[in-house]
Amino acid sequence: MIQDDKNRRWLLVKRQIERLKPEDYIYAFEKIKLTDHQKKMLQTHLDAKNHMISARQMAKILGYANWNSTNLHYGKLAGKISAELGISSPTNLAVLVEFVKPKNSEYQLCLRPAVVDALHALGFSQDRSIPIPQEEWEPEQYFIEGSTLTVQINAFERNAEARKACIAYYGKTCSICGFNFQEQYGAAGENYIHVHHLKALSSINKSYKVNPIKDLRPVCANCHAIIHRRNPPYSIEEMKYLINKK
Repeated sequence: MIQDDKNRRWLLVKRQIERLKPEDYIYAFEKIKLTDHQKKMLQTHLDAKNHMISARQMAKILGYANWNSTNLHYGKLAGKISAELGISSPTNLAVLVEFVKPKNSEYQLCLRPAVVDALHALGFSQDRSIPIPQEEWEPEQYFIEGSTLTVQINAFERNAEARKACIAYYGKTCSICGFNFQEQYGAAGENYIHVHHLKALSSINKSYKVNPIKDLRPVCANCHAIIHRRNPPYSIEEMKYLINKK
């Protein structure tokens, strides 16, 4: 029942956002008085092909440490726009972008058409000469026992069938902190969760075969990022301890 209420609220907010016109965004942009950095974020997004870019790509262009920084800075800007337009969205970025998930890639942020028109009206020009970094995102792979593999971080975590089996067994809630994207963001977060591989990279050899129940766990993006900040990665138990000791 609670989830149904959240989904209904999200649908109402989505319709409210979709009714916004370029004039509404022009008003909001002028009202908050965009900083040079905020203008650069918007210009970077406008320059992307089809106005579509991932948080990771934007981080590289703007010199951020990682994609989390993109979400933080862009989210703050979107929050100010939302406040000026009277929008109360589960995720601030939704007022500026639509979330698109291409096959074998990560989520892309696509500028809403009304935002694009507003930026052009405000004098933003589109410079196609600015290169957009290529994604460091491997396509889905299937791993056959006995094959010789070049394994990079998260390679097994992105295996499509193993991921599905893991989520089917454990669900879409973070095994560490209990965060659930759909509960927090409604329809925008539906079916979204990272899957983490429990075995250290050094233990994976050419004859390894992943067991999605024993070897994988669903985790949120924040916990996943912290897990891999150390080599060897933090264990699930260590992560829970870090959270609980606060």
